[in-house]
Amino acid sequence: MTLEYLELMEDMKKDQQQAQQQGQTLPVPRKVRGTLTIKGEDDMEFRADRHTGLSSQEEIARTAAGKLYRTVGEKRNSTVAHIVIPQEEKDPTAFLYDAVEKLTRGLQTKAKPKLRGRMLMDEPNARITLSKKESRIEMVLGIDLKATPNYNQALMNLMYKVNQCFATNQTFLVNAR
Repeated sequence: MTLEYLELMEDMKKDQQQAQQQGQTLPVPRKVRGTLTIKGEDDMEFRADRHTGLSSQEEIARTAAGKLYRTVGEKRNSTVAHIVIPQEEKDPTAFLYDAVEKLTRGLQTKAKPKLRGRMLMDEPNARITLSKKESRIEMVLGIDLKATPNYNQALMNLMYKVNQCFATNQTFLVNAR
């Protein structure tokens, strides 16, 4: 017997005990709705239909490709993304990223995600990314104040490198407009 069947039996016993305490009796015999699956070697698995009528999901967002919901219950609650990728999809990873972005559009985040696209510069203190899709450039500059007490000069050097990068990649930048 499965755990679900045993839980169902315990629930039925509790219901019967509560009814007896209140001076009522539950009708016998009664029917329990559910699905009985008979597997190999006559192994039986019973799955009872929900009798509470309460949903275990609190929907947050829905798109054609999937949905985002929060589980509801007494124990541990989670946020779940259910996304269906069409079989004919050429780039499933990009499809997943786009679907998650659409589903989480209304949620607030602390930090913006990195821009995805062509990396024009990737150095320890400077990173420049070009996204043709969004027609945007993202620049991330960093200065270690302990290693570089003259941060003004370090900033000027980084700006010079950024300017050189723009000059070198001018054709990509013009085409992204």
